[in-house]
Amino acid sequence: MLLQNILTQRIIIVLIFQVWPIFYLSYLAYKLLKRARNRSTYTLSSVFIMISLAYSLSSISILFNYTPYAYFLYLIAIYFFMFGNSLFVIFSWMLVKLERKSPHWMFQLGITFYGIISTYIIFVGFFLEGIRYDSSTEWIPAYSWFFLILSWFLLLIFLVIPQIYLSNKLIKVFEGVVLKKRITLFIISVFLEFASVYGLFLYNTWIENEIYRNIYVFIFPPIATIAAYLIYRSFGKELE
Repeated sequence: MLLQNILTQRIIIVLIFQVWPIFYLSYLAYKLLKRARNRSTYTLSSVFIMISLAYSLSSISILFNYTPYAYFLYLIAIYFFMFGNSLFVIFSWMLVKLERKSPHWMFQLGITFYGIISTYIIFVGFFLEGIRYDSSTEWIPAYSWFFLILSWFLLLIFLVIPQIYLSNKLIKVFEGVVLKKRITLFIISVFLEFASVYGLFLYNTWIENEIYRNIYVFIFPPIATIAAYLIYRSFGKELE
């Protein structure tokens, strides 16, 4: 009965909190690329596109319940979700280097590095059964505690700590009241997004705790959506 309720809850979450952000994030990416096409806008729009793609694949996976395709669609979705959020670090690094453009090879190396790091989703999720999504879980995603701890550790080492370092750099680089406000808004928004990532992994691990799951449903998806908009408002809207 508990799993059936959770499955119903997931369908509701997908219909309410995942479908419309697909269009919302895609729209933000479109606005960015329509106004300017450079390395900065490509990077920031890629964040929105990848997270939107993650939501899309996760939503589509429900249509393939009771088939192996559901699992693989969901696995790829979480990969893009992790990879997309890691690009915030790349974008922040580019802002730090805005005045003296960084070599293109360093940019490509950073993208490749985070793309490889994010493959732990596939290897641990599939080969070590870190992510289960089949009849044994009544077709709801269920993460192992090992997968949760590993994910939180990698998020801390490769996303949170580098972002803290780059955020301090950004505060020193950008001068003026207006720019300070924008960079502060950007930094807060990125960490709100990271908090939603932490929350999502716990949500799919602690499936028996209905209190936390209900709190997550009503708090974290709106926070993630607001964070995306504020990120666009802070630098994406005026990025050249």
